[in-house]
Amino acid sequence: MAKSKIIRNETPFSAVSDALASFFQIFTGGSAFSVGNLKHADICIGNEHYKARGIMLHGSRVNECYRLSLEDESENEKSLVLRRMVKDFVKQHPNCDKLLKREWELFQQLKMYECPYLVKLIDYIEEEGALISELIPGLPLHLFVKQDPEYYFKRKTTLRMLKQLVKSIGFLHSKGMCHLDITPACILVKADAEHNIVLLNNGLAAATYDHLPLGCCIDTDMPPELKNGTGYDPRTDIWQIGKIIRMIIEVRKKDPTRASNHLKLIASKCMKSKMEDRYSNVNEILQDLETWEHLYDRFN
Repeated sequence: MAKSKIIRNETPFSAVSDALASFFQIFTGGSAFSVGNLKHADICIGNEHYKARGIMLHGSRVNECYRLSLEDESENEKSLVLRRMVKDFVKQHPNCDKLLKREWELFQQLKMYECPYLVKLIDYIEEEGALISELIPGLPLHLFVKQDPEYYFKRKTTLRMLKQLVKSIGFLHSKGMCHLDITPACILVKADAEHNIVLLNNGLAAATYDHLPLGCCIDTDMPPELKNGTGYDPRTDIWQIGKIIRMIIEVRKKDPTRASNHLKLIASKCMKSKMEDRYSNVNEILQDLETWEHLYDRFN
């Protein structure tokens, strides 16, 4: 298959029109992105050629993602996702500047496409340091919870989401990786009838696979070992899973019939300060979720 690439094709006219568009977005709340810092570009993916435009979707401390709206010569449209490293993160961790390239290599080498809860990668564009992946309709978890939480976070839905999240992280652990950036922004709730989830990125999994030193994390909303730079292991991901569970518990509080006592115990054990006091592996979390599944059967 031909190598994917981005072709720069800005003109003075497009530069002026895009400057006006960017000014307009200040008032509309939109966030426009130009592929590779361009407002107009062509992109070749394999043997297919498209005109490309981009709009920012979401980001985390490690990755930023943009929706690519593509149109081929026959005016057929499709959408994909372009993902890049956050510049500030790379500045703090210069050894991670090729992390996305390594993620693409490992995606193929370790057959990570076999996990149904990880987003499928399509190609890596060397010149832009960017990954191309499939676009899945849905909302990141932090936006999903604002939509209609009283309905969506029934026990059945909550269990399904958490089990899928835990299994996706368990898959990474089975490959000798840790994610280390599990946030609501990187968890997509699909726009399907079941509200299944998918991880939008693999965080720092490639860095942990290669045992790259990561130092201290300046983000205060992180496990103690990441903030202190004292090392990490799968229990670091477990702490972050606990953080997600606590967020869901807060949403469920709005309905008094949503009993979450068992969930609170799970979250509390996940987030113990000392790593040795947490669950030792994600399978133990799954077992406790199974227990909760059979409690409070009179509730939804």
